[in-house]
Amino acid sequence: MGAIEIQFPGEAGFFIGKPMIYVIKATAGDPNVVGSEGIYQFGPNKVTLDGVEYYDSAFSNVSSSSHFYLGIDSAKALVTQKGITFLETEISITPAIVSLKYPLISGKSWDDKTKLVAKNIEIPNLAKLPELIIDNVNVQTTVTSETLIIPSGTFDCLLVKTTFNGLLKISGLSLPATLIQRTWMSEDNVPIKRKFEFITMNMTLYDMELSEPNPDPYDLNWDGVANILDLMIITKYYGTQMKSTRIPNPDIDGNGVVDMKDLNLAISHFGEIYKKK
Repeated sequence: MGAIEIQFPGEAGFFIGKPMIYVIKATAGDPNVVGSEGIYQFGPNKVTLDGVEYYDSAFSNVSSSSHFYLGIDSAKALVTQKGITFLETEISITPAIVSLKYPLISGKSWDDKTKLVAKNIEIPNLAKLPELIIDNVNVQTTVTSETLIIPSGTFDCLLVKTTFNGLLKISGLSLPATLIQRTWMSEDNVPIKRKFEFITMNMTLYDMELSEPNPDPYDLNWDGVANILDLMIITKYYGTQMKSTRIPNPDIDGNGVVDMKDLNLAISHFGEIYKKK
């Protein structure tokens, strides 16, 4: 695996509003949803929190939904994170932290300070707490390189690991608390896996992985139709040995090389219209 460096791609490089299919690997919510798939979209809807606009990046399936509140600062080439909701649980991050600081490259790190407030969080073997506060939180984010094998392929990626260390305020006590959020970013700037753990309580809040590199295999750019733009993506990579899965994925037949078979498949489906997910 060679060195990966992800440059800031501009807002368009976050695939705003494009549907991506993920599978739930673990959750602190309904255990019956584990193994089910859903749609994740970075925006396009926005919410205003504490006077600042954030993209409402939502994951939803037939029985549940989660929301990641993310801001893009093009001037500073970074992404901020304000909070997360899943089922009835809400976690606010005040002030917002820097979740991605571009360019992303192995060995990079940065620090933040914040406060976490969780509402309606269910602690295993205890109860659902109306509010849980973790104060004086020191946040350290590190970037390392990793090869990850998930249902959608084998990816050379960058693991962005964010560790929250603070004081848990509960029943008049202040106890040390640690949470770890991991995001595996593909070289195409796509989060191919997300995992958030409350280490102190030995619980996984959520864990989800990209299930398909292309929601529709012949509509590579997710514009709803198989057309010349998709053929252009294939020709861009024509002859390339695909050691790592790309998003969009030009290796339609999955034989490890972008070749005439992929072009013929795309041509045979040329003009097909796909329903927006």
